[in-house]
Amino acid sequence: MLNELSVRFNQFWLECWALVEALTLCELALIMWPFVFLSVPRYILSEIIVLAMIFKPEPPEKVRFRQYLAHKKPLVSILLPGFNEAETLETTVLSLREQSYPNLEIIVVNDGSSDGMDAIGRRLARRGWVRYFEHRQRGGKSSAENFAANAARGEFMVICDADSTFDRHSVWHLLVEFYDPEVQAVAGNLRVRNAGTNLLTRCQAIQYLFGIGVGRRASAAAGTLSIVSGAFGALRSSIVRQIGGWEAGPGEDGDLTTKICLAGGKIGFAPKAMCMTDAPDNWWGYFRQQLRWNRSVVRFRIRKYSGIFNPFSRSFNSRNLLGALDEVIFEVIFAISLPIYVVWMLMNHADMFWQVTFLVTILYVFVNIFHYLIALAVSERPHLDLPMFPYLPLYGLFTGLYLRTVRLIAYADEYLFKRSYWETYVPEYVQEQSRKYDSW
Repeated sequence: MLNELSVRFNQFWLECWALVEALTLCELALIMWPFVFLSVPRYILSEIIVLAMIFKPEPPEKVRFRQYLAHKKPLVSILLPGFNEAETLETTVLSLREQSYPNLEIIVVNDGSSDGMDAIGRRLARRGWVRYFEHRQRGGKSSAENFAANAARGEFMVICDADSTFDRHSVWHLLVEFYDPEVQAVAGNLRVRNAGTNLLTRCQAIQYLFGIGVGRRASAAAGTLSIVSGAFGALRSSIVRQIGGWEAGPGEDGDLTTKICLAGGKIGFAPKAMCMTDAPDNWWGYFRQQLRWNRSVVRFRIRKYSGIFNPFSRSFNSRNLLGALDEVIFEVIFAISLPIYVVWMLMNHADMFWQVTFLVTILYVFVNIFHYLIALAVSERPHLDLPMFPYLPLYGLFTGLYLRTVRLIAYADEYLFKRSYWETYVPEYVQEQSRKYDSW
């Protein structure tokens, strides 16, 4: 049996090699067009930007602003909304209390929890560790964030999830990025805390390393970053109040940062502001999370804020356009290209379909290895990222096949049925108001 499989594989490999020899480089590139014209340019562009940043000296304005922060120490309000976070709330608060930045207030908002989070919140308040508020009825994360923002007294706000932990200097690193007066929000760097649990969490650890550790670093440098994750980031309090805070989600964090960009603000990235968060460790949970996240691309980019693409719209400017195009081209169009490419191959090159598929898979492995080496060179957690190397071949299948399929389902579901307006992540009565007032 093994000998037969070995013979078949050798024969298949010889067929692949014969195909490479029979075609010119140009012909081969045209046959592999999604890989050559969509994947490779994005990898190359992000890596060039990230490598250039390694040798770029710190601007003097940033040095001066760091000195200003050390002297003035403006108050920072940490917004900690939570729903049924009894198990993790105290650990997160302890992590925040260990921050080296000295002038913090932690605002906990219990969004109608039923797991005993109220007792823990009150106990932490009695100790003087937090300012604690609670909603008797669940209103959704946006409602809790807006309540916390209204109670905040700081010049800056830090948003985070109640199940995350942070490095001691993370708040400092977030604040320093506000040295540029145009920067109105700063995204923190996320890592998967439970990466060693199983294959799924390891693939997500690589996804965070590539998409956040490299991708957001490059986007911020290019001035096109348009997202601050709700898991960890910072905002100027003035801009939050100016734009009216958070609207009902899901995708409320992307919605907020889009409004910041439309108001003329830039989004920064603080690679050293580390946040450790748990990723879904089962495929169903991950599938639902990705559906929720990717529906937001259609809801906001294609529907609600479509004026970004209209040169005659008041919300149009080149920076917002480039940021939106980056998301639409390399997420929506890249996902849609998969079924189009498969059909095109079967109609025009069915005789070499499996050989080309195999070659593209091998090329993705090598590209991912190169991308991984770049990510490792700039990583703030190389000891966490090194063990992920053996899983790079599987990661190509994970993103190239599974994740792209999930995204296609999410995009079609949202475009045809507007499913995000019925997402149970947000209470039904809140979603009803969202459906009534949101742009359709």
